[in-house]
Parts: sequence; structure tokens; C-alpha cells
Amino acid sequence: MAGSDWRDRYGTEGGGPRPASLGVMARVFSEDGLGKWALYAPTVFVILFFIVPTALTVVWSFFERTMFWMEPGFTLFSYVNFFTSARFENFLFSMLHSSVSVVVSFVVGFPIAVFVRRHVPTVAQHRVILLFILPFMVSEIIRTFMLRPVLGRNGLVNTFLTDLGVISEPITQILFTPTGVIIGEVLSFLPFIVFSGFLAMEAVPKYIFEVCQDLGASRWRTFWDIIVPLAAPGIFAGSVFIFVNGIGVALIPSILGGPGAVNAGLIATQAIIALDIPLAMAVSAIMMVTLFGLLAIGHRLFNLTKILEPQA
Repeated sequence: MAGSDWRDRYGTEGGGPRPASLGVMARVFSEDGLGKWALYAPTVFVILFFIVPTALTVVWSFFERTMFWMEPGFTLFSYVNFFTSARFENFLFSMLHSSVSVVVSFVVGFPIAVFVRRHVPTVAQHRVILLFILPFMVSEIIRTFMLRPVLGRNGLVNTFLTDLGVISEPITQILFTPTGVIIGEVLSFLPFIVFSGFLAMEAVPKYIFEVCQDLGASRWRTFWDIIVPLAAPGIFAGSVFIFVNGIGVALIPSILGGPGAVNAGLIATQAIIALDIPLAMAVSAIMMVTLFGLLAIGHRLFNLTKILEPQA
């Protein structure tokens, strides 16, 4: 093959022969080719798999129920059915239980984020926080079901307390009660408050702690008057995630709450089983409105984008 033919076919960049196919691929994925469209891929993904399903959920909630599906129309029957039945009362109780889970998660999880930020070396902080991902390596149904032999009448908790002489007979008010649901929610969603709290704490300069110490402020005063206000965006974001998951995840009340435990996720699941699709869509729409409303309030009060700001 002649030299000119060789150069025309393979090119000579980089001091050696280069297959023509590589040149074609480079042109295809260049900024003038498909590369410029790669930035639009996340937008397309969000539109197709978030905005469109969310809009359809709201639209379908106003459809009329048929025997096996639904038909186009506009009716408020599903919403009236929800708010005038025991479902709404169960929804309010699930919101109460989720609120308690948020408080417990804050008391347990946020001090962990503060401790890691304040006392763990900077190079190791992210590694320590990543340890909280480990429980999510196990299926949620397995993690939740494993609590039954721990919280049960003859479980590890009752056995341990009995052996210590703290109680004389097993405690029966833990498993298959709202207490069991709250414990399950805290253990399942605790990483949310740790992650978001740590992100918020990363934006707090470390010298703040030294200044408070030099001024003679107690740890309690520093925590409530300085740390909590500065980390408020992260605390609120984590609290919203825990609250919404608490009212929406049907698995935890099904396994730990017994037959009387119901939340919005379980109501929607039961509606789907009963082929009442518009009711399931209405419950889902109510949960989404709750989520968006809380996020809007939080962003207005705390500017949630602050948790993504780099450290000063």
C-alpha cells in the first residue's frame, strides 16, 4: 500500500498509525456531534421519568373508576372517599408517628454528624460517613424483618433486660405497635439525617467551634445557638426525607406494626389491590403535594441550597 493511501486511511496523529474508525468516533462524540447532546440527557431523563409520571398521577386521580381500570373524566370522588373515611384518620396517625421518628432521628443522628465534623480528621470524615451506607447494602425487607426477633416478646431486647433484672416479664408494647413502627423508621431512615447534617456541617468553618470555646460558651449553648441554626438547611432536608418516607413506605408498618398499622403507602397499595386505581393515584398525589409543600416551606425559611455550598 502506498504511503499516501496509508495516511489517508489511518491518519498519522500521535506519531503512529491511527485507524480511521477512531477518527470517526472522535468526530461523532465531539462538541459538534453527539457530545453537545449529552448535556441534555439528564433533562430528558427527569422529564420522562419524573415530571411526566407526576403529572399523570395527578391527572389519573380525577379519573372515574371502572371495574378493572379507570376511564377519562373529572371527578373528586377519590379525594372525597379518602378524606371522609377512616383512611384520612390513619393518614394523620402515620404523620404523627413519622414526626416522632424525625425527632428521634435528629436526637440520635445529628450529633453523629457534628462529632464526625468536629473530631474526626478531615481526610477520614467522608470514609466514616460512608459507613452509614452499609445497612443499605442489605434489602430493606430483610433489614426490617430482622427487627422482629430483636423486638419480639422473646427477642434480644427483652432477654437482655430480663437478664439484667430491669424487667421481670417481657415488654409486649414494642413489636406490632406504633412503637415498633417508629423504631423501624428510625433505623431505616437514620442515614438521611446523618448525611444531610454532615453536608450542612461541611459549610460551617471549623474555627466556629474554637471561637465558641474561647468565649466560654458551653457545649449545650454552642450546639443550640450556633450549630443548629447554621446547619438548619441540612437538618430540615433530612427531616423531610424521613417524614415523607415514614408516611409513604408500606413495608415497615406491614412487618412491624401489625394489622392495625396503616400509612399512606399502605393505603395506596390496598387501593391498587382492590383495583381502585384513581384512589391510589389520589393518595399518591396527596403525598407528593405534602412533599413539595414541605420543601417549598423549607427552602423559603432556610434556603436548602446552602447544604451544597462549599466550605468557606
